[in-house]
Amino acid sequence: GGNLITMADMCDLPSLHEPAILYNLRNRHHNLQPYTRVGDIIIAMNPFQWIDGLYSDNVREEYVDRLVWRDGAAGACGDASSHGARDDPKAGLAPHVYETSSLAYRGLAVDDSHQSILVTGESGAGKTETVKIIMSHLASIQSTGAITEDQGTLPRPEPAEEHISHNPRDNCVVRRVLDSNPLLEAFGNAKTVRNDNSSRFGKYIQLQFDVEDSTEAAYKGKTVPSCLLAGSYCETYLLEKSRVVGHEEAERTYHIFYQLLAAPQDVKADIWDGLMGATTESFRYVGGGSGNGDAGADTLIEGRTDGEKWENTVDALETIGIVGDKLRTLMRSICVVLQLGNLEFGADPNNDDASVITNADELSKLASLMGIDAEAIAKALTFRTITAGGRGKESYTVPLRPASAKDSCDAFAKEIYARSFDWLFRTINEA
Repeated sequence: GGNLITMADMCDLPSLHEPAILYNLRNRHHNLQPYTRVGDIIIAMNPFQWIDGLYSDNVREEYVDRLVWRDGAAGACGDASSHGARDDPKAGLAPHVYETSSLAYRGLAVDDSHQSILVTGESGAGKTETVKIIMSHLASIQSTGAITEDQGTLPRPEPAEEHISHNPRDNCVVRRVLDSNPLLEAFGNAKTVRNDNSSRFGKYIQLQFDVEDSTEAAYKGKTVPSCLLAGSYCETYLLEKSRVVGHEEAERTYHIFYQLLAAPQDVKADIWDGLMGATTESFRYVGGGSGNGDAGADTLIEGRTDGEKWENTVDALETIGIVGDKLRTLMRSICVVLQLGNLEFGADPNNDDASVITNADELSKLASLMGIDAEAIAKALTFRTITAGGRGKESYTVPLRPASAKDSCDAFAKEIYARSFDWLFRTINEA
């Protein structure tokens, strides 16, 4: 006849077993408390709704003040009176993803040690949003002011360079890092049945900080050394290439295809005249007439239309130097992928083991877009080259049947998209 209890930190549960864990998480989720702590681990239960005040400036600054400026200052000064509080600096704070980012920042600035944050979960769990929240918080902590209490106000660390503003978005490095998120999402995210903005690739993001020497900081009277975001590096892996050429009903392929088709007509005309007047029904890979099922060109992603998202993507591309001819070339590669999906293959009337492209008009459009002779494209897609032999290698071509030729075409489209994706992220890293 005991009473069921819930704890903010599940290490405090009297009995740590599966029913107690599930009840604790369920009860906190029901009470709009999406974060639960297990020691240094934060469990996030996606509330699927906006919770007012959860990510307010006051909340953000409270975690930084408690876990970075005050706890860091106590550690740097070796204050024995605060030793008990420093045993668990999270005591009295509600579980929050801000504590993860704040403690990571403190580890960099005060403990002078590398930090690692792992965000994992099933589709729809909120990984993408959590990463954005952590990145934004880490990038802005140095400009966060401390909260004034009875003991006085802890000074905000002075920027190391004059161009560093208290507004993190005023720093071009911070802006480039934060603005890379729309690019990650445009080219690597898609709508699925469970999640409108699901990441379809894995990523490793390294934020690089310039940490002030602790001795120099002490000479300047600082209790916490400055720790400024200096750059970032992103490594991607396991892109879901199959989604480029097909997707389930009620789902979509990658956002960038829809954004491009929703761009202003003059922009589309400048990229490729084949985009003029084109919609999602104009291209089979996106949803036009091939059983892919169009989840809707009017689908809102995070409350915004594809046209609005296009503007965000173009702005983000500009911050890493992709403008003018570079932007046009990148988008034309996306157009090549779209147009490849419109090619149709049928049996060669003169050879049952061979195939031909049956819609010459679509092939002509592709040839014009790629700047390659139509016959050369047709041969590349309907024949395969085999090389045999040792020193005196011999090569010969073998015709492909329609199904195999279609597979070859799809593989070509997937490879173009994957290489464009990789080039984009190399450019982000070099920016």
